[in-house]
Amino acid sequence: MNKSVLLRSSVIAFGAALLVSAGSAAVAEEEHGTQDVDVNVAIEEVAGPGALALTVEGADTTLVEGASTALERTFTGTLPKVTVTDTRAAEDVPAGSAWYVLGSTSDFVDATTSKTIAAQHLGWVPKLVTGEGEGEPFVEVGGDVLPSEPGLVDQELLYLADSAEGNAGGGVFSATADLQLVVPADVAAGNYTSTLTLSLFE
Repeated sequence: MNKSVLLRSSVIAFGAALLVSAGSAAVAEEEHGTQDVDVNVAIEEVAGPGALALTVEGADTTLVEGASTALERTFTGTLPKVTVTDTRAAEDVPAGSAWYVLGSTSDFVDATTSKTIAAQHLGWVPKLVTGEGEGEPFVEVGGDVLPSEPGLVDQELLYLADSAEGNAGGGVFSATADLQLVVPADVAAGNYTSTLTLSLFE
């Protein structure tokens, strides 16, 4: 519920309380007319070359333990939705250009004990978000990156698109990824944090 709705609700409740406390001694005011006011706004088309931009839906994600074994412990989660928006006109995009999103992660660190888990233990399986570029021939996801083989140590491809075609209709394309952390069974207990950096290039 937004603030304006909350404010109106508070005013209504306060007015009702006054009427109840006044009892039969108060007479409801008589309405002598109403008048509507139309609120108009003119929104012009954006002038200029537009832009190619990256947004991420959420600043964090949490991995939870899944199918662990006596030799390895496995933790899984989901990368928040990553969206590339291209508001440029097709004629402003150089022929043959393409954009792509890369991801890499830092080592996991427990702030209390300073113990670490190497970044290579985290991998991902990229996938497109249905309805936002999914199924289009010019949008592709990167390959699976398995934990430790090589893991998200270097910049790995999340997804890419041909810039000129991807712009058609004001392109909005989103992807996510299944995340998987695999560590030895004797890993030290702790609350570990890593930073996964996503970068958009063209």
